[in-house]
Amino acid sequence: MRLAILALSGLCLLAACSKPTEPAADEAKPQGREETRGIRNTEAIGYSGNAIADKVDTVIETNEQRMDQLNKAVEASE
Repeated sequence: MRLAILALSGLCLLAACSKPTEPAADEAKPQGREETRGIRNTEAIGYSGNAIADKVDTVIETNEQRMDQLNKAVEASE
């Protein structure tokens, strides 16, 4: 019995001292735009931050595309 306890304790110590694992691929790369990373962090407190941030990202991208179209139209009319 004591031998089993010592063996398990030794294994636990070895596991605690092992090399840290690499973060998962999705954790290593930040998701979305930098403007919405703060929104994504609300996942930790129970909000659906990723879903909200995805919608905000879509709105920002659509706005940027529209601004590009308007700028091209202004340049073409000059």
